[in-house]
Amino acid sequence: MKSMLIRPLLAAAAAIAIGAPSLSIVAAPSDGPPDATALRHVPSATAGRIVGIEPIRARPKGSGAGAVAGGVVGGVLGNKVFGGTAATVIGAAGGAVAGNNLERNHRTEVTGYRVSVRLDNGGSRTFTESQVGGLRVGDRVRIHGGRLQR
Repeated sequence: MKSMLIRPLLAAAAAIAIGAPSLSIVAAPSDGPPDATALRHVPSATAGRIVGIEPIRARPKGSGAGAVAGGVVGGVLGNKVFGGTAATVIGAAGGAVAGNNLERNHRTEVTGYRVSVRLDNGGSRTFTESQVGGLRVGDRVRIHGGRLQR
């Protein structure tokens, strides 16, 4: 008889335990003055996080070596493929232009960096820096005198 009463009671207790909402403690809002020791985060227009660093590339002037090599190759090809003086001259001119562009594109140099910063106040600013030093995307920075500082 005991087992007939205990089993239903255990089953009911388990059902209640499974379906019972969990208890949580919620602090009541305070009507008093804010705690002077509590830290507050005020969104700042002078601090933020780096979101992008992009190199600024410049194409230098050609030295002439690419134009000369391209002119020779273009002249030879123009003469062999089409024959005649006109084809040789047109091939040489086209080859010189192509050779000069190839040389300039191959020798691009980085002249600076464009650094994008997402400010704490939600705004964004972009800075042009000659060197980034140790700055990386994700670093926290401060803006002081128009320059970035870690």
